Amino acid sequence: MNIIVLEDYYFSIIVVAGTLILLALLSFVFRKTRIFSEQKTFEQFILLLVAFIGLVVLVLSLPIPDNTKQTLLSFFGILIGATIALSSTTFVANGMSGIMLSRIKPFKAGDFIRVEDTFGRVSDIGILHTQVQSIDRDLITIPNLKLISNPLVTISSSGTVISTTVSLGYNVSRERVEKSLVKAAEEVELENIFVHVVELGDFSVTYKVGGLLKDVSSLITKRSDLKKMMFDSLHEDHIEIVSPTFMNQRVYPDDAIFIPADHDKVTVKPPATYEYVTEVTTEDVIFGKAIEAEITKKISKMIEDMEQKQNEFVGLVNRVADENLRATEKKALDSLLGQKEDLKEDLASVIESLGNEENTSTDGVRLKSLQYLDSRAGDINIGLKELLDRVSNEIEQKK
Repeated sequence: MNIIVLEDYYFSIIVVAGTLILLALLSFVFRKTRIFSEQKTFEQFILLLVAFIGLVVLVLSLPIPDNTKQTLLSFFGILIGATIALSSTTFVANGMSGIMLSRIKPFKAGDFIRVEDTFGRVSDIGILHTQVQSIDRDLITIPNLKLISNPLVTISSSGTVISTTVSLGYNVSRERVEKSLVKAAEEVELENIFVHVVELGDFSVTYKVGGLLKDVSSLITKRSDLKKMMFDSLHEDHIEIVSPTFMNQRVYPDDAIFIPADHDKVTVKPPATYEYVTEVTTEDVIFGKAIEAEITKKISKMIEDMEQKQNEFVGLVNRVADENLRATEKKALDSLLGQKEDLKEDLASVIESLGNEENTSTDGVRLKSLQYLDSRAGDINIGLKELLDRVSNEIEQKK
């Protein structure tokens, strides 16, 4: 009869406790520092790797015969190998595709992408899949293998061309149409405007108007605004948007014009804007999760930039000869660092609320909070840059 001696299992117990503590510590670090904010799956992979290593060390530490240890390790190896083999067509392929995407970086969180019939803004990028928020505000999960094996369209953050078409009769002068369409595009603040004749049909001419939109964050709204402005501009220039084949059961005189009678009375007031907390736009409602991911990443990068400026300042300030000036600049740095720590705490609080996807009633509030934090981060970053420039100039002047 074998008697179990507790002392023989002390090291095994320490391994289990150490592994659990390490997993908890890593989870805490990932949650607070968001080292892999762009690739959350990296966090899961590291945690899984630590757990696997802990399991192997546990087997090796057990007070059992070496043959039994080898059998257990061989079993784990066979189990892992079989799992990989059975899922190689999906899991491994998507994992390799995710690694490829992370290297070539064809898009980032917040970018508009199109793959086959799917269009939307990227809200999350993982090793196995990428999450896209559609124009219906739905979250679409796309396997990374699909993104690699199909043509992928990424709308550049530096701008994209938007356009639309309209069919008008042959009885309208082309010059009049072009002037009216250009005026509509100018109202939408497009650049490099163009008007093309797409088709000379049997009954009408198809025109295409478009231009460069620099602010792609308002892509959906601007596309709609372009159509609205075309409608208004053509009617203001007394150009009918009806085909010559237009028919109506009622009898109208030949000189009848089909333009809304109250068209000239309609005025559109621009939306109000705020210095920090902006209005929630159509894009904010549709692509809320994607925009939140984009702003969160932006703020995190600015915090990293602040810390780099802080290190540069510490390296320079001690070279300032004037003790009073040095003390004043250090005091200014302490004030900015205090603001930075407050910013990090507020950001962590907002990020924690982002994880609660059940309550969608606070989406607008969270987005406004992130926009406000983005503004604060920009101000602190500018303050640190000005402080660094002052110290650098002081050192240069004393040379």
